[in-house]
Amino acid sequence: MILKTSKALVDIFFFDRLVGEMRTPAPADCLRAARALLDLSQREAAAGAKTTQRSVSAAENAENVLLETNLQLVDFYVSQGIEFLGEASIGKDVVRAGARFAGPPSPDVETVVKSTFRAVDFAVPFRAARALMEKEQAEIANAVGLTVAVIQNLERGKISRSPQEQLRAWYEANDVEFTGWGDITTGKYYGVGVRWSATRAEED
Repeated sequence: MILKTSKALVDIFFFDRLVGEMRTPAPADCLRAARALLDLSQREAAAGAKTTQRSVSAAENAENVLLETNLQLVDFYVSQGIEFLGEASIGKDVVRAGARFAGPPSPDVETVVKSTFRAVDFAVPFRAARALMEKEQAEIANAVGLTVAVIQNLERGKISRSPQEQLRAWYEANDVEFTGWGDITTGKYYGVGVRWSATRAEED
């Protein structure tokens, strides 16, 4: 199950298990992370969701947009294999928000089941982490002590172990949690994504 439910929490995101099959809008940080995971420009996302680039930008910046516009984006991202993450208490903002690629329930499922999900070549989605935080590459490079060129390479999936570990540690220290697991048989990764950590939720 993607989202926690309890007497204090309402299950907010997605698919037919919601009450009355209600479609639920996603917070701005979820939308930014989803687009980054799919490696889409705002223009490409707008075309896929049948809306305008200006509307995509507004939704990602938590500006006022029509509810239907937000839902168009949600529907498009879900159709591309994205799951949205988050927990919400009644009357409070969503916490532990994020997005990930849908994946099998566990690494032990049969290959035929795995084949129905999108597998990716990267384990750590640095571009999505930066999108979640709403930062520019130069800001991240300066904060971490790496060059912009190194940040760009890591976001493209070019592995350089020491910088990769340094960048991941910085994101995790700043309350970004990475999701997903690798499949030994295929060398691919499932359920890859990002979300805000529980620590951030406690601080809020």
